[in-house]
Amino acid sequence: MKSRIVLVVPDDAPTDRLDHFLGEQTPSLSRTRAKEIILAGLVTLNGEQAKPSARIAPGDVIEADVPEFEALRADPEDIPLDVLYEDDDIVVVNKPAGMVVHPAPGAASGTLVNALLGRGAALSEAGGALRPGIVHRLDRDTSGVIVVAKNDAAHRALAEAFQERRVSKRYLAILWGSLGGTEGTIDEPVGRRRSDRKRMWVTTDGRDAVTGWKAREEYPVASLVELSPRTGRTHQIRVHVAHLHHPVVGDADYGGVRKSFADVPPHFRRDAKRLNAAALRQALHARGLAFEHPASGESMRFAAPLPDDFAGLLSLLRFPDGESRRAVGVDPGEARVGLALSDEGRLLASPLPTLEMEGDRAVAAAVAEVVREHDADTVVVGYPIRMDGSVGPRAVRARELAVAIEDAARARVVLRDERLSSAEAERVMRERGERSRGRKGRVDQIAASVILQGYLDEAGARPKGP
Repeated sequence: MKSRIVLVVPDDAPTDRLDHFLGEQTPSLSRTRAKEIILAGLVTLNGEQAKPSARIAPGDVIEADVPEFEALRADPEDIPLDVLYEDDDIVVVNKPAGMVVHPAPGAASGTLVNALLGRGAALSEAGGALRPGIVHRLDRDTSGVIVVAKNDAAHRALAEAFQERRVSKRYLAILWGSLGGTEGTIDEPVGRRRSDRKRMWVTTDGRDAVTGWKAREEYPVASLVELSPRTGRTHQIRVHVAHLHHPVVGDADYGGVRKSFADVPPHFRRDAKRLNAAALRQALHARGLAFEHPASGESMRFAAPLPDDFAGLLSLLRFPDGESRRAVGVDPGEARVGLALSDEGRLLASPLPTLEMEGDRAVAAAVAEVVREHDADTVVVGYPIRMDGSVGPRAVRARELAVAIEDAARARVVLRDERLSSAEAERVMRERGERSRGRKGRVDQIAASVILQGYLDEAGARPKGP
């Protein structure tokens, strides 16, 4: 349940903050509570969402939807999270699609904030009781990298960095059709629709919004595009590409769920219909985030691999007849990278020559060449998480390598638990009468084969879909 409040600022009202005025004029609200519901997006000033510190003026219209207090509590919950990085000041998370960032009407639980509190994380209080630590947001159905502040000093520093556009954001999206050309900039103001306050659109009275874009892959019905928003307007990317008549695939709010395919050439309609049916949410992924650490000033850069559903949509475009080609196995190492290759039937894994090179880009380029040479469609990267399931430096490196391979190769990249692969490789060598001492390259080769064979065995045992 929630109550509706409409206030018109009287002519004799002194200049004041929005949250102070709302709290003082509404007996059921304190200033703190007024600030919380403003931050939760439940208050508009003259039809637009505003900050708690916004200054009011005579004649201004304030509208608020006030839910029951209990519905907006942020309680700790035991929810698994993919944490990319954490220290005393920040925590960086790879948010899954379907997770709301903070409690709000209709999503009082199961949010990122609930999950962080459930881990015992100390979060900043600068954003209010419902948004502890939240400096920026991702839409519910957008996956990817988000940074959260753990103390007020970090919160203020990060908020300032976002405000001053010193944070670099990189997204990947699958769009219907093609934007045309290799790269460009969308510079169109974005504002809230008066007829539907939950949706945005390009409008001359909106706030400035700029999005850079670069074409990554193009196919007959859709394209993979990298987007870099230089401003942070609500739904900015989704609104900008929809304005150009190339909405994000699966975006039900902005035309990305198609009802007609009359404009698609007949011989490509089957592919378009399959893509449309497979997209259960907007195909938008916050690929990377770069910023200066709020305490040390160190340059920080994070990237998240594509989630399975996004990778699956890409595979429909890359391989319309299905993923039935060879698969490549990768065992990441600091000095060497073991490689393995499946047979055409994807039944058996065999070792390939070990890569002895440094740098993720160089390794990713070499793996991409193996993918092209052997016409592979899947790369399985060993993910060396610790025995207790936690992520250490080797696992972080493997994840970064997976991202680099995704950028370099047109293939689905899968991270597979390899906690016991090296031990298994040494066991195999002993059974074959081979000595592992002084033959680390051979161990890496066999470890890559073990990783790939495990994936092939699981895939072969998996029931086939319709």
